[in-house]
Amino acid sequence: MAIVQNERFNTFPAWCQTCDPDREAEGWKIENKDIENCIKNFQRKAIKYCEVIEWIPYNELNDVKKIGEGGFGTVYSATWPKGVRTTDYEKYERLRKKECLVELKTLPGFPTNPSDFLREFKNHMRCRLEGSSLEVYGLTQNEENEYLMVFQYTNKGNLHKYLRSNFNSLKWENKLQQLICVSYDLARIHRAGYTHNDLHPGNILQNQFIRKIRSFIADLGLSRMKNNKIPEDYIYGVMPYVAPEVLSGKKYTSPADIFSFGVIMTEMSTGIKPFDGYEFDSKLAVKIYKGEQPVFAFGTPNCYIKLAKQCMNLDPYKRPTAKDICLKLTQWQNILRDFATLGCDKDEVLYIKEEFLKADEIIKELQIPPPKHPDSKYSSQIINTNQIINAIGIYKKLLNRYLLY
Repeated sequence: MAIVQNERFNTFPAWCQTCDPDREAEGWKIENKDIENCIKNFQRKAIKYCEVIEWIPYNELNDVKKIGEGGFGTVYSATWPKGVRTTDYEKYERLRKKECLVELKTLPGFPTNPSDFLREFKNHMRCRLEGSSLEVYGLTQNEENEYLMVFQYTNKGNLHKYLRSNFNSLKWENKLQQLICVSYDLARIHRAGYTHNDLHPGNILQNQFIRKIRSFIADLGLSRMKNNKIPEDYIYGVMPYVAPEVLSGKKYTSPADIFSFGVIMTEMSTGIKPFDGYEFDSKLAVKIYKGEQPVFAFGTPNCYIKLAKQCMNLDPYKRPTAKDICLKLTQWQNILRDFATLGCDKDEVLYIKEEFLKADEIIKELQIPPPKHPDSKYSSQIINTNQIINAIGIYKKLLNRYLLY
């Protein structure tokens, strides 16, 4: 049912940040007051009605099915008959979209450490408020008394699987669009003051809209593992995507996320997972530390290779920012769409367009070998950096001896 709001005091059509959070909470049955207050606080930060998160009673969710599980929680799909919030701006009316699919995800910490649970949820929400694209709808609690985050359902799985199924039919304009989405989300995460810490195609979700497919960064890397204990001298991730400085024991920073993005760019070029067939051990870590990088497919545009290599620079301070990457990728996409590109040399524009169009023809004929590793190999795992640091130390000693002769 539509609710007509008095626009006099509204901060936006059909929503008042001051009054409406308390009205929304009427009838809530939340056992934990900290969780209730957390939802209210984020409601007060929402500018639009459609941005408001809410408490969603579990009995309002139908056909709940487990669809995945990992170190950062269990994921379920469900049908939400009530639907997502929307607004008729001309009539100042609150509306609901039709019944929709949503995803539910357990978050670590509760009930043993509810402050951890809330911290992780708050981190997700802060990134969302900064413009991260994956929509979060609220929280719920199941029959086992687990609290779950309710968020947007994505219908095309992760980027790994999408590339494998569609590689030869994907044009470079589509690939650029996907990478623009990822770099945009990453820029918003960094702007919110966070790093992802575990960026790889398994954590990039795909959703098919009517005219285009959209990529979303998920599993923000802001959560700890479910057991809440990652030992000292260990990190959590997929080794081929981990920056060399992180493998060598240094702290994770936003440039480390950029390195991961560069590796993803190589996979978008080849359709092959990086270092497929290698053991993910100290030997591979030393190769990454030395600067060995995944290959690019024949015909990949030179400008694209150059940007990816900048992202994978061994010096973190020489890597571009996520915002710079997004702008560059958008520029190339505009060239392919024949949009105006200010500040670009005409000959350079023609050269870039020709390279991408040639690559579109080559990609149709590229043969992708079957993967040597199972998908589980590219799931996030604990990595012992102490062993890697020792292996790097041995490599440095051997290198110094070689240089002496």
